[in-house]
Parts: sequence; C-alpha cells; structure tokens
Amino acid sequence: MTTQSCPTPQPELTPLWQLTARVPLAAVDAAVDLLEQYGFLGISWLECDDAPASTEIDDNGFPIASEFQIDAYTRDKPDLAFITGTLHSLTTLLNAADPIVTISLVDNTDWLSTCYKSLPARIAGDFYIYGSHITEAPPSHVIPVRVDAATAFGSGEHSTTIGCLTALSNLAATNTDDLSITNALSILDMGCGSGILSIAAKKRWQHATVISVDNDPESVRVAAQNAHNNTVQLTVIESEGFANPSVATYAPYDIVLANILAKPVCALAPHFATTLRIGGIAILSGLLSRHHEEVAAAYNAAGFIAIDTYTIEDWMTLVFKKA
Repeated sequence: MTTQSCPTPQPELTPLWQLTARVPLAAVDAAVDLLEQYGFLGISWLECDDAPASTEIDDNGFPIASEFQIDAYTRDKPDLAFITGTLHSLTTLLNAADPIVTISLVDNTDWLSTCYKSLPARIAGDFYIYGSHITEAPPSHVIPVRVDAATAFGSGEHSTTIGCLTALSNLAATNTDDLSITNALSILDMGCGSGILSIAAKKRWQHATVISVDNDPESVRVAAQNAHNNTVQLTVIESEGFANPSVATYAPYDIVLANILAKPVCALAPHFATTLRIGGIAILSGLLSRHHEEVAAAYNAAGFIAIDTYTIEDWMTLVFKKA
C-alpha cells in the first residue's frame, strides 16, 4: 500500500495592480499628488532615459530629462479611462504633452525566492559567484564569493557587476607602471549594494581595509550579513556619497569602485580625485554605452586617465587612473 501526501494549501494572494504613466517634467509633482489622493501606494518616479533633455538642471549640474515615468500600485483595479482623463486635464492646464498611461496586473509570485533558487553559479574573472543553494564545491582555481539574491542590488548576474569583477581580476593580475595595485591597502566601494564587489576585493587583497558605503540602510544590513557569510571583515557605512565624514578618513584609497548610475558617477569624480592616491584606480559601472563620453569627460576634467573599457551587451565598465 502506498500513500501520497497532499500538498499544503497556499494562501491566495491579493491582486496588485500597477499603473505606469509617462508624463512631462512639468507635470510630475502634480501627477504624483493626484495619484496619492486616489489611494495609490508605493509611488515612484524616474527620468526616462530615451527622453530629450529639458532646460532644467539638477543639483549636480546635469540636465534633467523632459519626461518621467511614474509607477504606482493599488489593490483595486484602476479605472484607466478616468486616470488618463484626469492626467490629461492636468497636462492641458500646464500646457504640457499628453501623458501615456497603462495598467497591468502584477505577478505576486515570490520572485525573490523563485529567481534565487534558479540562479546558477557563475565565474566572472577570477571570482566564483554562488548562492547558498549551490552545494557543489567551487573550482580550485577561482575565489569563491557567496552572495544570495536579496533586497540589495548585486547577485552577480548583471553585466555591470560582471564587468567590475572582470576589471578587478585584471587589475590584480597586472603588475606594470600603469597598474601597480598588487598590494592595495585601502579600497572604497561606493554604492556597495549587496557588498559583492567589496567582498571580492577583500578576498583578493586580504590585507586591505575595504570600506563599503551605501545610502540605503537595507543595503548596509545586507552587505554586513554577506561579509559575515564570507568570513571577511568590511567596514560598512551608511552615507550619501561622502556626506558621512568617516568615509574620507580611510583615504588615500588605492582603488575606488562605483557600480551605480551615470549621473552620480560623474558627480563623484572630484571626490574620487581628492581621496584616491596618485596612481590609484577608479572602476566605474552602472553605465550604458551612450554614457561613455559624459563619464569620460567628467573624469578627464578631474585629472584621471582612461585605462580600460569593458563592454557587455549595452553596459560598460570604465577603468581610470589618477594622474
């Protein structure tokens, strides 16, 4: 006689609806206020990368995009015609372009657990990136870095992370006048996310002090936990760039890493120029290919020399040396 266990019933997930609206810059604040009044939750907005620049300048001196994408969520299905009409009235009053509005039902699957379990181990340069669900021993010729997919960016599969890990590997393997980083003593990871680059750098340069900085408290927590899981010591600091004075106290740095976005990478150029030693290396990513000239100009102006470029799909990792 055989028996078969019955599967445990899973709780039914409450539907979640996402509204996405593309609106002109002039209408962003008012559109967000309207959506809040209509009970939308978790509202976020960001510049549309494909929109032309407006005449407005942000705090870092860069042009702001002329259009923004707003994402908002609600448990009740939105009335698309009503929301579109309301936003259209708003943009008409502001003499701005008509909004583009869509709604969709969000997949409430626990995507983090699902993706995590299917995420394979991978080799990037000298590093073997894997999660705790991988039970096989890592190859003997690589440096193992255990990072589980979690609530902070950096599980090792994104092109920008792979580019940075490859750059770190090549930097460590090089012993020339241009790239003499065989004995790095102080390393800064600005915008550390999960801490994956910090951990890789610490395992490669074991005697270095590695400073991991992020403005997100959750990333700070996750990075510290991942460091513990890898039995390495990181100094993890919550800071908006160099706003926390303790970030600069570990300078001069031999290597700085910034896998973030083009605008903050550019804004950090003078700070990196101040805190890097002469001959120190900046590894920069989170950049689309079209950002190359913008970032290169910012770092050339700050006294850096371009050393190397890694392109994976449409993403770039740039390596500079402080002259």
